[in-house]
Amino acid sequence: MRRLLVLLPTAALAASLSACGGSAVFDIPVGSCMDAASLEGDQVSRIETIDCAEEHDVEAYASTELTGDTYPGKDAILAEADEFCLGEFEPFVGTPYQESDLSFSFLYPTEESWTSSEDREILCLVIAPEPVTGSLRGAAR
Repeated sequence: MRRLLVLLPTAALAASLSACGGSAVFDIPVGSCMDAASLEGDQVSRIETIDCAEEHDVEAYASTELTGDTYPGKDAILAEADEFCLGEFEPFVGTPYQESDLSFSFLYPTEESWTSSEDREILCLVIAPEPVTGSLRGAAR
């Protein structure tokens, strides 16, 4: 199971994805699209991805692997994920985050997934306020 943190322009809100079926959360590649309507619950193990040519409002836009054998703690992971995903936002979207109508979030490992599944990935997600078709790469909004 992995956690998702949704960051809105004015505040941070903890949320998660839960879905029946779908892809294992460890197997979601950058470029995958999904529907934010599935955002509920506290942890994620599977996510239903959809073709980006179909209407969606979430897209995985960057990922990074954390290092180390010992779980660094939730606060350290959140800080690293926030910094990384914010830094990757403008190069992907084409507009600075502070000027964008898009928001971002990320999936990050829990202590359980870190230990049992050797999960080290932070997966950044860009979120549109309304459904879009096609990639948000270079959307400049």
